[in-house]
Amino acid sequence: MNEILNMETIYRQERQRWMKEEAPQRSMRDLLTGSVPYWIVLVALVLYGLSAPHTASVFDKLTPGWGWIAPIGVEFGLLYAAFRRRLDKAGNHPLPWTLWALEILLFLTAMLVNGAGSFTSVVAVTQLQDLSFAAIIEGFGHLPATTQAALVMALLSAFIIPIGALVAGDGLAALALERRTANDFREERWQEVESTVIYRAVFVRYLQQGVTERDARQRAFAEVRGYLGKGNLSGVRLLSAPSGQSGQATNGQNGHQANKQEGTVKGRVSTYLAENPDLAQLSVNQVLSALRSAGVQAGRTTVAEVLQERKQGL
Repeated sequence: MNEILNMETIYRQERQRWMKEEAPQRSMRDLLTGSVPYWIVLVALVLYGLSAPHTASVFDKLTPGWGWIAPIGVEFGLLYAAFRRRLDKAGNHPLPWTLWALEILLFLTAMLVNGAGSFTSVVAVTQLQDLSFAAIIEGFGHLPATTQAALVMALLSAFIIPIGALVAGDGLAALALERRTANDFREERWQEVESTVIYRAVFVRYLQQGVTERDARQRAFAEVRGYLGKGNLSGVRLLSAPSGQSGQATNGQNGHQANKQEGTVKGRVSTYLAENPDLAQLSVNQVLSALRSAGVQAGRTTVAEVLQERKQGL
């Protein structure tokens, strides 16, 4: 009498095995590429470090002794406003007019204080502090090149820092949204191959129970389709019994060997080549392409090892 398979247990066991033995690992390039969105954090820190002294110095003239806390309100206020705007937009929530007003006012404030602070620093270093703004503009063409460049940079910093703060806040919001919705790359890969992996496991278990190969294929296909809720498992290749095993598993030893054979990547490659002996004469890349077309997931090194063993008659 055939034992009823527990699909929940099979799924959990095969998923754990696949994650441990077959799940792809991130390459250095993948890690580097994945870190790029987080560079916005460095951008935000650098911009804050450049802006804070200017903001503090200007506000210290307005509120003597308390200018040092102004950067927290201005720069972090811009970050917060951009962050909230991006989140509300993603969630299709109306943006309060007060937040719009706060962002506009903070942007203008950051632009003015950074422009004023940068300009004050430049004229102090270049010893132009005794000249009026009009006099500096009138005599700009006669100033040294280094002084001209510093004055231009002071003007640009008035826009770079507040705009950069808005971009940083928007980028941080994008990271937060991505973290909420993104799956681990191994989980995404598992979702692509789960049908094939679970089908193979169920197929082998039916063979162990003494079910004929044809019935095992049909039952495994129906079980996986019903459990995963997929009407069409086009990515699943119908299996044959491993070499040396007849259409019916005759005893527990044969079932154990089949399970071991199907439980490793190398074993599955060997089984597939045994079923298709003509492939052994092809190159590694050609065999790898044929395996992938058949739904057998394997690495190039594994395929090369199996081909070498077959050529040596192992």
